[in-house]
Amino acid sequence: MVSHFDRPWTMAANDLDALRNLTKNHPQMRWTHLYNPVAYTTPTPLREQMEAYVKESRDEHGAEIGVHLHMYRTFVESAGVTYRTRPSVSAKQAKGSMDPSGYSVPMSAYDGDEISRMLEFTLSKFKERELGVPETFCAGFYTTSLELQKRIVAAGYTASAAAFPTGREIGAQYAPSWHELSGWDDSVTIRSTPYRVSQKTILPTGTAPYLRAADGKPLVEIPQNAKIDWMVSAQDMKQIINMHIEQAEKGKPTAVCLAIHEGSAHEHFRKYDAVLDHVDWMIRENKKVAVHYATVATVRKKFLRSWGLAR
Repeated sequence: MVSHFDRPWTMAANDLDALRNLTKNHPQMRWTHLYNPVAYTTPTPLREQMEAYVKESRDEHGAEIGVHLHMYRTFVESAGVTYRTRPSVSAKQAKGSMDPSGYSVPMSAYDGDEISRMLEFTLSKFKERELGVPETFCAGFYTTSLELQKRIVAAGYTASAAAFPTGREIGAQYAPSWHELSGWDDSVTIRSTPYRVSQKTILPTGTAPYLRAADGKPLVEIPQNAKIDWMVSAQDMKQIINMHIEQAEKGKPTAVCLAIHEGSAHEHFRKYDAVLDHVDWMIRENKKVAVHYATVATVRKKFLRSWGLAR
């Protein structure tokens, strides 16, 4: 279960309550909060409460705090990087597109050294605010590139949560320019499972040699195969989960990533509560395969073991 902090200043008290209530209603569930340091560069009314919440979630409920970055001016310039307004992943076509807010400008539009400066700034903010050393990274709109993946490995990340289904089989889609710019193709689907990231491509079709994280083991990509809140219904997410249960019954380890935005948690609360009820039921009743909740970092460790790369 992943939370995306996209626009921290839009988060309301009822959104925080919704996230807490999901934990209360589903105590076995483990969050990966993809927190956004733009909260420290742009006025954010509930910043202190948000920070307290993700720490509480980590310290009391086993959550992981990872990173989610959108290319807002205040964040980019605070990191010492020249701000860009183009292209946009929310347009009819990439050519000529722009977004003055930076929100839909892909991080991969910046060069490697600029990316590294933004990652360094993020780590310094996490250290300053006692948020820990993040292991999981996802750029805004799931946009990435091989250069970006190489830079997150160099910055100490061990897992990526960016691979995103491009197809129309279930749920809504992003704009046409996203399909041009995101880095993903039809090899990423709602059925995709975690995989090792190749040194030659970000796609699941890649082969060895793999990008190596600081622990000497591969960078692992955890596909966000259930899309995200506004794109899918409760029935959509249950259907995707059941597809992965079927894969597991055939002996193939797999994982499903459910994702929700911080600023619309109250709006989507009932939908996610119902889906997590479905997961809780399967944990209790499914006798054919073991079903578990886990953070992204834990999923990586489980898959490394399945590949014979960790104890």
